[in-house]
Amino acid sequence: MTVNVLFTQFAPVKMFCLIVFATLLPIGLAGCSQEAEISSYTTPKPDDVHAENHLAESERPERTAPAATPPAQNEEAPKPARMYAAIVPDGDQNWFYKMTGPVEPVGQIVPQLAEFVRSVTYNEGKPVWTLPEGWQEQPGNQFRYATLVVPVGDATQEFTVSALPASGDISTDVVININRWNGQLGLGEITTSDLEAASEDATAKLAKTKAGEKTVYSINIVGEQAGGGMGMRPPFAR
Repeated sequence: MTVNVLFTQFAPVKMFCLIVFATLLPIGLAGCSQEAEISSYTTPKPDDVHAENHLAESERPERTAPAATPPAQNEEAPKPARMYAAIVPDGDQNWFYKMTGPVEPVGQIVPQLAEFVRSVTYNEGKPVWTLPEGWQEQPGNQFRYATLVVPVGDATQEFTVSALPASGDISTDVVININRWNGQLGLGEITTSDLEAASEDATAKLAKTKAGEKTVYSINIVGEQAGGGMGMRPPFAR
């Protein structure tokens, strides 16, 4: 009696388990029957990679220099220029006179410029002069003692006057400043030996002359100056 009751109670459960087992069995067998997929890749050899990314020397494009960058529009090419400049030592300072401009027009008045510099006297550390006819004096600034406006051909040119403290070694002062001026026109330097052998002609390329008790060291040089540095002015009213 007891056995029949238990069989009756558990029969549905056994039947359910058999159904589930029968359902899952094919799935499990199918999964076990499938083989794992194997992927394969081909890796290029280093020599092949190098060959694909490098050209033989004969296949390389011709190497050419990059095109030169044109100068900025506001930069002018160097222009021929003449400079007359003089240095006059006076006590504890040196006086400088300088004009730079077009080669031929300035060259024509170099004798007049040299004569003027030699005519200047000095009183208590200040230059005293009488301006030639047609010259005008303009007030100076922190860099210049005065600016003399000089007729040059059909225009005018500035003849600047300035002063700097002397070092006590006149030859050194003169050579340093003349070399600075030479550099402005793209010219080479001079030495103290060149200064000692300077001409006594006040209009020479390098001159050393006497003006009373003073010594005048001067240059009359031609070279090339960067554009925009020698603008001449229209004639002024005389």
